[in-house]
Amino acid sequence: MKQRSASAKRLKQPINGQTDDSAHLRAELTAAYARIAELEAQMAASAQRVNLANERLNAILTISAAFLITHEIDTILQLVVREAVQLFPGTSGALLFLADQAGMRLRLAASSSGKTSGLSLRAGQGLAGRAFLAPRAMLVAGPELEAALSELSEAQLAQKKKVLGFWPPDCALLAPLRIEDARLGALALYGNQNSHLIHPRDIPFVQALADLTAVAIAEHRQRARAAALQRDLDQTQSLHAEAQARLNAAQAQLLQSAKLAAVGELAASVAHEINNPLYAARNSLYLVEQDIPPDTPQRHFLTIAQNELGRIARIITRMRDFYRPARDELEPTEINDLLAETIELVQTHLRHGQVTVTVNFCPHLPRLIAHPDQLRQVFLNLMLNACDAMPNGGQLHIATELSCTHDAGSQYIVISVRDTGVGISPEHMPHLFEPFYTTKPQGTGLGLAISAHIVTQHGGHIQVESTPGAGSTFTVLLPVDRMGEEGG
Repeated sequence: MKQRSASAKRLKQPINGQTDDSAHLRAELTAAYARIAELEAQMAASAQRVNLANERLNAILTISAAFLITHEIDTILQLVVREAVQLFPGTSGALLFLADQAGMRLRLAASSSGKTSGLSLRAGQGLAGRAFLAPRAMLVAGPELEAALSELSEAQLAQKKKVLGFWPPDCALLAPLRIEDARLGALALYGNQNSHLIHPRDIPFVQALADLTAVAIAEHRQRARAAALQRDLDQTQSLHAEAQARLNAAQAQLLQSAKLAAVGELAASVAHEINNPLYAARNSLYLVEQDIPPDTPQRHFLTIAQNELGRIARIITRMRDFYRPARDELEPTEINDLLAETIELVQTHLRHGQVTVTVNFCPHLPRLIAHPDQLRQVFLNLMLNACDAMPNGGQLHIATELSCTHDAGSQYIVISVRDTGVGISPEHMPHLFEPFYTTKPQGTGLGLAISAHIVTQHGGHIQVESTPGAGSTFTVLLPVDRMGEEGG
């Protein structure tokens, strides 16, 4: 019996050992399954974080691409706050503030709701003010959040609630907008209902978004400064060109005045030299005329000679007084009548040159107190020059009008002489009124110079417009008021 009992015990021992081993294996297997589940959960969380990081990087790349497309700073800032709310799921609203030039105050520039108001903060006031002075991005909650919120006035709190639609927040992601040492503003993301989703891991991303925004703002301001500098440069160059043009005109006028002075001196000298023998000739003719009977046929020729010598004497007098016309020679002058008389003088010349004349005279021109013979000389010279410019015929148009200038409403009589001739080459235009400058083979170069001086003596000026191959227009402007004053 004892041997059988011992044998039975030996048979039971392996069975009990197998049971213990199975339990141990089951425990290890359960632990392995739990470890696998833990690892899978960790991998899922890591994958979720990686996906979120990828989404944020893609969003930042999208924003960067948008910066290259648009340079409108308001559009860029609005894009930043809108994307910020999407990038950080726990965020319920976002505000972006820009600093003033002194860096003392911040004004609201963009919000995730699209609303803006006159909200402004001091540097260091509230969440955005603290973000502006902070060196890097930060997550604010708890007592620090409450302390920052307590710094806002009732009006500022109401404005923020109106813009965001909620207030106060449970936490805030804050980032300064700065580039190098320049503080540009602040970005504030506010958490409300889902604030528990905001994590310290979000801080580097919100700082990256803030840095990207700061670069865009700095670039916009740099472009604005460059554009302002370019405008200033263009304006300076324009003013310089205008001043240079005035200087060139003054120098040209000074040179022309010097040449005209030389012409005047020459004319006075010639007049003096001619006047003495002319006076002797007139006296001789007078003495001869006294010895000839009144009914002598030759007396008619003596009369003609006396009249022509008298005309020469008057021309000499005008040459002598060219630069100092006598006041008693000025008289009320009808410009339209004077032009009509001058056209009559050149009618034969016009017919031979196959030139057709058209006129358009203003019927209500005031009278000028002027020297009619000198003005007739100007008009005659302009008309003859126009005929010479149309060797194959053409059309000569002469017009008058009354015009007012911008300075004190001065009135001018404007006389225009337009031809359809060969025109004037650009290289000749600056020299037209210079004495002794001519393009005609037989010209003296004094016609336009003398004409310009006569017009200047009457207080006016001459303008020229010309298109080679199409014709030229000479415009004489004579002031009405000044002539009237001189006549009085």
